[in-house]
Amino acid sequence: MAIPSDTSPEADRVLTEAYRKMPPGRKWLLLGQMYQDARALHAAGVRLRNPAATRRDVHEHWMTFNLGLPCQGGCEPAGERPMQNLHDLREVLGVFTALDIPYALGGSMASSLHGIGRYTHDADITAEPFPGKEEQLVQSFGPDYYLSLPAVRQAVRQRSSFNIINTATGFKVDVFVRKDTAFERSAMERRIAFEPPDRPGEPITLYTPEDVILFKLVWYRLAEGVTDRQWADVLGVLKVQAGRLDQAYLDQWARDLGVADLLDKARGRAYE
Repeated sequence: MAIPSDTSPEADRVLTEAYRKMPPGRKWLLLGQMYQDARALHAAGVRLRNPAATRRDVHEHWMTFNLGLPCQGGCEPAGERPMQNLHDLREVLGVFTALDIPYALGGSMASSLHGIGRYTHDADITAEPFPGKEEQLVQSFGPDYYLSLPAVRQAVRQRSSFNIINTATGFKVDVFVRKDTAFERSAMERRIAFEPPDRPGEPITLYTPEDVILFKLVWYRLAEGVTDRQWADVLGVLKVQAGRLDQAYLDQWARDLGVADLLDKARGRAYE
């Protein structure tokens, strides 16, 4: 059954063309603005329900509702900073760079840079395994950050994931330790550099559009299609990057990952 849409085919073509022409740097700044707007709307909603709500009340509600992390005597809100998510992400990536741990930005922030932007309240990165540096990583973050050393050690050992949360701002970064598979090795080898316009000279690395598509198709299959966000991200990248993608690479790994049927379906939807 087709998913209902409030966007006409003509409007969709206009939107896609706008994102095809938009420089990645502009998309990066839009990610910051969307996050800032979401925080403002959230605060307005809390104060609509409780006019006496303080900044701390608003912050604690954000932490509990969006991150599932109740504030227990801590979580003192930080002063407001424009595009706080971009600042926090760069701070986290800076630690990985300083410790010489290769990483790649993925998830919906990467799909927004390659495709059509959408709001996300966290970031996903994949890091190369870093045995022996777990304690150094944890100690590189200040007291405002939530970071569990046992969780980091377990993630490195099992090639799973852990979380880094700035409790003063409410922004979360999910860190996935690269799995020892041919596809994930390929994806890390193909990562590309991107220089954010708000911090020139400080590039970050992210997955290519092909690898973002493949990762998101895998996540969509694992979730059994319960959420359409991954699907919409895939369609956005396919549309915006039309004519620029390595289709042979997509076909090869889609077959290997067991998502060739989903890729064919997505192409049909994106290029109809």
